[in-house]
Amino acid sequence: MDMLVSGDVSAVHGAMRVLTEFTREVTDTQMPLVAPVILPEMYKIFTMAEVYSIRTRSRAVEIFTTCANLICTIEEIEKGAAKALIFPVVQQFTEAFVQALQMPDGHSSDSGLKMEVLKAVTALVKNFPKHMVSSMQQILPIVWNTLTESAAFYVRTEVNYTEEVDDPVDSDGEVLGFENLVFSIFEFVHTLLENSKFKSTVKKALPELIYYIILYMQITEDQIKVWTANPQQFVEDEDDDTFSYSVRISAQDLLLAVATEFQNESAVALAAAATRHLQEAEQAKNSSNQHWWKVHEACMLALGSVKSIITENVKSGRVQFDMHGFLTNVILSDLNLSATSPFLLGRALWAASRFTAAMSPELIQQFLQATVSGLHDSQPPSVRISAVRAIWGYCDQLKMSESTQVLQPFLPSVLDGLVQLAAQFSSEVLTLVMETLCIVCTVDPAFTTSVENKICPLTIAIFLKYSNDPVVASLAQDIFKELAQIEACQGPMQMRLIPTLVSIMQAPPDKIPSGLCATAIDILTTVVRHSKPPMSELLMCQAFPVVAQCTLHTDDNATMQNGGECLRAYVSVALEQVGQWRDEQGHSGLWYVMQVVNQLLDPRTSEFTAAFVGRLVSTLIARAGTQLGDNLDQILRAILSKMQQAETLSVMQSLIMVFAHLVHSQLEPLLEFLCSLPGPTGKPALEFVMAEWMSRQHLFYGQYDGKVSTVALCKLLQHGLNTNDKRLQDIMVKGEEIFNPDEGIRTRSKSAKNPERWTNIPLLVKIFKLIINELSSVVEANATRVNAADWSQDSGDMWEEEEEDEEEDEGLAGQLLSDLIASNKYDEDYYEDDEEEDPDALKDPIYQIDLQAYLTDFLRQFAQQPCYSMFSGHLNEAERRVLQSIGI
Repeated sequence: MDMLVSGDVSAVHGAMRVLTEFTREVTDTQMPLVAPVILPEMYKIFTMAEVYSIRTRSRAVEIFTTCANLICTIEEIEKGAAKALIFPVVQQFTEAFVQALQMPDGHSSDSGLKMEVLKAVTALVKNFPKHMVSSMQQILPIVWNTLTESAAFYVRTEVNYTEEVDDPVDSDGEVLGFENLVFSIFEFVHTLLENSKFKSTVKKALPELIYYIILYMQITEDQIKVWTANPQQFVEDEDDDTFSYSVRISAQDLLLAVATEFQNESAVALAAAATRHLQEAEQAKNSSNQHWWKVHEACMLALGSVKSIITENVKSGRVQFDMHGFLTNVILSDLNLSATSPFLLGRALWAASRFTAAMSPELIQQFLQATVSGLHDSQPPSVRISAVRAIWGYCDQLKMSESTQVLQPFLPSVLDGLVQLAAQFSSEVLTLVMETLCIVCTVDPAFTTSVENKICPLTIAIFLKYSNDPVVASLAQDIFKELAQIEACQGPMQMRLIPTLVSIMQAPPDKIPSGLCATAIDILTTVVRHSKPPMSELLMCQAFPVVAQCTLHTDDNATMQNGGECLRAYVSVALEQVGQWRDEQGHSGLWYVMQVVNQLLDPRTSEFTAAFVGRLVSTLIARAGTQLGDNLDQILRAILSKMQQAETLSVMQSLIMVFAHLVHSQLEPLLEFLCSLPGPTGKPALEFVMAEWMSRQHLFYGQYDGKVSTVALCKLLQHGLNTNDKRLQDIMVKGEEIFNPDEGIRTRSKSAKNPERWTNIPLLVKIFKLIINELSSVVEANATRVNAADWSQDSGDMWEEEEEDEEEDEGLAGQLLSDLIASNKYDEDYYEDDEEEDPDALKDPIYQIDLQAYLTDFLRQFAQQPCYSMFSGHLNEAERRVLQSIGI
């Protein structure tokens, strides 16, 4: 502080550098001491433009922003923190920020300073929106000016490079590129969109805003250089899910954000902005400006990125936009230009593939012809790559509209083009080609069958060549899956593929890349799953014994897991053949499956090998129930001993699910069996299994497992009451944790002195409470799903007319991180390709149950039973509310 107030420029500079690091480390308890001392000094330094350098003043703003963000976090826990620590200085800082944004670049301002100022203003608007409402009248026009003036400057210096410019450099030698200012402007607009008070300001400015966004979306001279030299980088940067970051990408993000928020208004604004840009580009072209094409490219990118809102609004007549004119006079005529940028040609091919719904069959044919020519070897890489993306688009769109017949004549040339590209490129370009090849295989089964002899050998060769690239491996697997689903392809594909997979599984582990064997088994599983019984000789007599041996003799977890899943596929698809097959010693296929189950459950192997064993055992029991005989007892004993070791939730869930499935199919034998064995404490194993299951049921994930286990709980409860089963009624389990009201926050030392304490309640009461909890989860998930569907149909104006001074508790501020992480097992997108992919789950009638209806019905009937009063006394407030919601 002494150095800060000394007035010596060098001393202040040094002190500021230390302070920048220091404020990042300040904790919530220290901030009340730090802010009142530091913030007034930061204000002084920032406003003394004549005394301190731009960089020192930038640091003052950065320190202010760091403090503001932390104070907002403290405010969530301790109301009043913001009022005491930051509100006293907000007004003067805001006024100084407004002034700073208006200063022309020169000796007291530059883009680096303005970037820090904008970050600070964004932090204030995001964290303290109510407090900022009064200042918005001043702030908005100035940020808008920054956006528009920066656009012209950016186009001159970055996009077209018609003007040299020196970027400012900070005191650590970091170049503060002008694009950083653009990023912070966009971030400010995103913040306005996230807040109900300020959304409407964005809505009013849409036509102008989108016009400028398109300017920022143009390709820069720098990108042209990089992409021309490195096609892989072109694929990476232009991918929808890219990790790259540039002004072009962040402008696209902003366009998508406003289009999601105001669908209809954005469509109108975008149509107007694109029309205006295309007219201006025409003038530029006529006055021989060589950069006119970049505006065309950006307009095509913008319209193609949000094509659904454009096509829907043009169709309904809400938006006046000459779609046919755009397709023929802009896209098609750009494709016919003799000398133009390959990046414009590529974008035109891609853009056309986005709008097939608006084209006549003749026009589609013209574009397909152009796209096939674009794949040709003689074209620049960027055109060929864009043609590949366009092919993917046509297959996707035309499959949806069920009009793939227009594609059929072009398929042979498309395939040749893709095969050529696959041979010439690796990594990013190759993965794009394989994704496209995969969708091409799905267009016309007859065509795919006729070229299986090209596709399959190519895919095998790529799989082997890039065997240590997991992305390529999974794409190869996707292609094999598509081929396996076409019956006429199965035979020839197996002849080529199975010997390759067998040789990988038989290879000594040190002779092949790690992970290759596990992937080969995975691919075999895919082929088995899509075969119709009876299985071919190749799959049964060659692949089956090899995968079983491989799984039994490996020490690699992934190979063991995948081996178990592969054998599950065999059991599921062709149990009889597995049972009939014998090796030279006379052991049956089932004997081998049992050996693998025992190995996966062996106490000496890692617990993670057991992560899927539950599914294998459940499939085995479901398909081969009676044939297992004593083996079933042996498996269940092994599961019990594995449960005593396992710690990971996913492994425990997998093991417990075996018992949940048995509750459905063999409840009485299961109870007898578990009562005949001692658990770890000497009491019957039934008590151990129930305690483990009950303490974890609420944590299980996945829709299918959720349904199986929950319906099993209902069956257990019903059985316990109907038969007055003492085995279940006498078990006591943990109920709810007991908290001491005077204890305050639990620290480690407190926990050590007073370990957790729980209520003890009867098992059947616990089951009843868990069923209520599951109902509440599924109701919540269904409500979220309905809301999400409404959202996407609505034009996004639903929040428009809200009360102005509502409580500002929006966003996630009020939610605990733990709640967000403990997402709902019944949410569709919780586990992306969750068990829904699993054919065994899809076949199970339980999977089709409407759980909300089932549980509502079950609980209503249960409430009618005479013993209900013994249960209802144990309910807490939240559980009572759930029951009230269904009328109990």
